[in-house]
Amino acid sequence: MAKILFVSDNYLNEGLGIMCLSSYVKTAGHEVDLTLLQDFKRIDDLIDYVEAYDPDLVGFSVMTPQVTQFRPISRLIKKRTGKTIIWGGSHCMLMQKDIMNYDGVDIICVGDGEEALMDLMNHIEDGEDYSEIPNLYVKTPKGWAKNPVRSAENNLDKYPFPDRGLYFNKYPLMAEFAVKRFVTSRGCPYKCSYCFEPSYFKMYKGRGKAFRRHSTEYVISEIKDVIEKYPTRRVNFADDTFNIDKKWVKEFCEKYKKNFDVNWSCNIELTSIDEDIVQSMADSGCRGCVFGLESGVESIRMNVLNKKITNARYIEATNWLKKHNLKFFMNLMFCLPKESLDDAIESLRFAIQLKSNGIRVNILKMYKGTEITNYANANGLSEGIGEFTYKAKDFYGEFHRIANVAWATILFQHFPFLLRWGRTILTKKFGKVLGPIHLLLHWQDIKFYDIPLWQAWKFFWNSRDIFIGGLAKAQKDTYIGDDGTFRDSKELFASPLGVVDWSGNKTNKIFKNLNKERYKKLNENSDAHFSSMEPEILNALRRVKIPYKNGKNIIDLGMVSNIDMVDGSVTFTIKTNFSGEVLQWSSLKKDAEKSVLDVDGVFKVTAKLLSI
Repeated sequence: MAKILFVSDNYLNEGLGIMCLSSYVKTAGHEVDLTLLQDFKRIDDLIDYVEAYDPDLVGFSVMTPQVTQFRPISRLIKKRTGKTIIWGGSHCMLMQKDIMNYDGVDIICVGDGEEALMDLMNHIEDGEDYSEIPNLYVKTPKGWAKNPVRSAENNLDKYPFPDRGLYFNKYPLMAEFAVKRFVTSRGCPYKCSYCFEPSYFKMYKGRGKAFRRHSTEYVISEIKDVIEKYPTRRVNFADDTFNIDKKWVKEFCEKYKKNFDVNWSCNIELTSIDEDIVQSMADSGCRGCVFGLESGVESIRMNVLNKKITNARYIEATNWLKKHNLKFFMNLMFCLPKESLDDAIESLRFAIQLKSNGIRVNILKMYKGTEITNYANANGLSEGIGEFTYKAKDFYGEFHRIANVAWATILFQHFPFLLRWGRTILTKKFGKVLGPIHLLLHWQDIKFYDIPLWQAWKFFWNSRDIFIGGLAKAQKDTYIGDDGTFRDSKELFASPLGVVDWSGNKTNKIFKNLNKERYKKLNENSDAHFSSMEPEILNALRRVKIPYKNGKNIIDLGMVSNIDMVDGSVTFTIKTNFSGEVLQWSSLKKDAEKSVLDVDGVFKVTAKLLSI
């Protein structure tokens, strides 16, 4: 028998994946335990718990936002206990190369984990070498052994029901919670650019079907098992796209109606739905569904996000949902590549016209390895690179205002006429006063899922840091400057400090509101040097006008279209008023004499006034 201890973080991340792994390895007699970080006030208490349980493996199921928390903990557990640390989850699908540099990780699980973990624990039990197990990257004395992904398991029914007792027996709040989650499938056949699923599909290309599903019999039996064991007021299907197979959905709805009187909800996708399916869902007790609109601007949704659904289709499908009394929520994303404030307002306007029961707002995170990151990099729509993400280019310098939709959406949803003053309302001064109303978005969820208020409060309190911070908040990431220093995204991509005024007598008048030390450095130099990774240069260069020697604005410097982290080149668009032509320099180093900007070393931009 081998033993594994899973370490998770909070109530929001009740791990169905961990439950599936646990139930499967237990069929071979292996032992599994789970603990949440919130159980411990000190890291020493967690270390004591690990040592007392004495597992062969300590496991983490990791999404990218959890890395900053799990990485130091993994390192400490490894350093102080010597236990073997294994990571799996979506972060491991995209960023294996990064994880191999983490001190505290010994094994990385890539792809589905059941068979890989079973093989690993069997090898540990038998005292055998496990460095060649498919789906695992294993740290060895000779370096990392990177094993191929095994063929996808098509028969998901071979696996036992998820081990909900792993969580529910230890944490009564989860067991008592009104809504129980289920997953009937794996994968998603669509290729939305912001999602990790296209990478998952590529991983399994030639190795079986990436999208697979349990039989309807299996799902009905699993629901019966849960309802018999735990209080269940509502059932929610957490599949990315529940309605992909129309035949499966109709068969499921018929069986669900015969067996249960518990309402249910799911996530849907609108290209594969029709009114017949909507009616079947409604007749079987479906309470409502959630789908992604992502952007109300059709061209952005289809071309940037690669979500090939027209506005007309959204109108048609939501009319069916409303006709059959199905509630629906929509997901929206903002601060998209090349999105303007007017685009964001139009996106909200279209979403509100659909008359949903709620809108969930998120700020785009362009994770490495996703298609939207590849698209943005290829088209000069990114600026700055973090450990996990790229920064979408703030093409119009308005992201700091667009981000206010996180709190303002619910205001516009209830008072749509206010959108005519959207540009005025989406400002920091209104956010200071009205910002806390974003918490009302959670009230919409409570109503949608019909969660008892006392449970909602306890759930909120146990995960209050995430709720209060806002589920829609921007991804925290660290960006590396040219001088090797690290800056977090809040500092780096702050709202503009001021507009560059090159027509002044001295370039020391460039910025307003700089601290005294920074201002002193500028004042001592006739040429102003800035790191292109600093918020001043990123925000201000978009507004700069470079005057001719006699004071006339002959040359305008347009958008910073790209900053190449590899060779230090900076691409600008230069406009002249001679013929209206647009000149571009892919690298200012190559044309220093012709351009009005020189590059002084990697990422160092020196602004000069040159005659023509």
